[in-house]
Amino acid sequence: MLFNSLEFAFFLPIVFLAYWFGVKQNLKAQNILLLLASYFFYGWWDLRFLFLLILLSFLNYLIGIRLDKNETDKEKKIWLIAGLILNLGILIVFKYYNFFIDSFINFVYLFGYHLPKSTTRIILPLGISFYVFLSLSYIIDVYKKNLTANRNIIEVLLSLSFFPIILAGPIQRPSSLLPQISKKREFDYLTAVDGLKQIVWGLFTKIAIADKFASYIDNIFLNSSDYSGSTLLIGILLYTIQIYADFSGYSNIAIGTAKLFGFRLMRNFAYPYFSRDITEFWKRWHISLTTWFRDYVFLPLSFSVSGRIKNNTIFYIKTDLFIYIVAGTITWFLTGLWHGANYTFICWGMIHCFFLILYHWQQKPRKRLFKKLGITNDHALVVITETIITLFIVMIAWIFFRANSIHQAIKYIDEMISPSLFSVPQVFPVNVSILATLFIFSEWLQRKKEHALQIDNLKVRIVRWIIYYGVVFLILLTLNDSQQSFIYSQF
Repeated sequence: MLFNSLEFAFFLPIVFLAYWFGVKQNLKAQNILLLLASYFFYGWWDLRFLFLLILLSFLNYLIGIRLDKNETDKEKKIWLIAGLILNLGILIVFKYYNFFIDSFINFVYLFGYHLPKSTTRIILPLGISFYVFLSLSYIIDVYKKNLTANRNIIEVLLSLSFFPIILAGPIQRPSSLLPQISKKREFDYLTAVDGLKQIVWGLFTKIAIADKFASYIDNIFLNSSDYSGSTLLIGILLYTIQIYADFSGYSNIAIGTAKLFGFRLMRNFAYPYFSRDITEFWKRWHISLTTWFRDYVFLPLSFSVSGRIKNNTIFYIKTDLFIYIVAGTITWFLTGLWHGANYTFICWGMIHCFFLILYHWQQKPRKRLFKKLGITNDHALVVITETIITLFIVMIAWIFFRANSIHQAIKYIDEMISPSLFSVPQVFPVNVSILATLFIFSEWLQRKKEHALQIDNLKVRIVRWIIYYGVVFLILLTLNDSQQSFIYSQF
């Protein structure tokens, strides 16, 4: 079931009314209702994969209990390894089987062996990367004693399948969600109203921005050879806005929906395109995934590598930089692979890895250079220049993310960076340009708020309501008969 579907428009108020009025604030009944609603929400797409979700959640519940028992460290490690194999094995089979088989066939072809293409194709369950990461967080946190295994099976299953986050996050770890599930929740009018506003803004960014841009972007990427460099630049500019509007829209709807039921989810986006460097960008973009990889991959790898190094330099590289390079490269390879079974995603991850390492390396030389030139770090020219450079890096990386192959991405860049880059664009839709300008301007004005419709500071009530109704009007005006799925739900 999609957030932007008619089914969800009926589903949400029914569950909301049953939750607050039907079960009369009985905590156990509320949790059972939410669990059943979550399974209904997910099963609406495909009942077969609902059973996969339930089975995986139940097995992780049992593993969590075993990890929490007074057993030896060796026994606990065996259970942890079993849990990692279970979760990662399911993820690899469903998400990467087709990729590995095709890659193997292509590899042996280089040596003259012709293997028939596999006719067995495995369907990718919606949101599998997200709920597998939720499960991994649970068992790892229990193993590290950051979390006590919860014996209440309803609460654990709900934390691993809560419907606002099950398809595309935020990756709200059970360690922060379980305490909210276990605690009695009371209806808060102001929180619920803010949740509704956040849902409306999420629908606006998805329907009026992301979906409206989609046809132009698809056409430009599909027929890049037919367009000038300036048009291709417009294409990647539109995609840069589209993927942000689409994914942040989902996150806003998810967070807003959770607020309606008394839950606080972590923020997933903090206006990332206003970042002045690539490190800041990744503190603002898909925050739940970035912090997940930081805590469960990058930091453990860094500590592991540092414990094995005794010298001050490795291959003439300072130890701290070498550790950052090793841990960062592995982390970003996995981050790229997490997004999908395609070399383009790995390349996208490696581009960000390269510039993060470059930024890490140049910090001290940069400070010395600024000191010599007498330039302060917060000088307006420096901030604007660095923000533009960061956005350019992100846009180039998005080309690989969007392309079907690395060859197509390189071809797109080659065709874009040509003399025709300075020509008049062949595609420049006025309505889309107006919507894009309105969206960016709204985000800039509200960059210190959680979402753009937090406008309670406007004292004139009628102005606030004009804005609310204006946003709803734009949603209805751009609404299409065909529902477009969220980009990140495929991951």
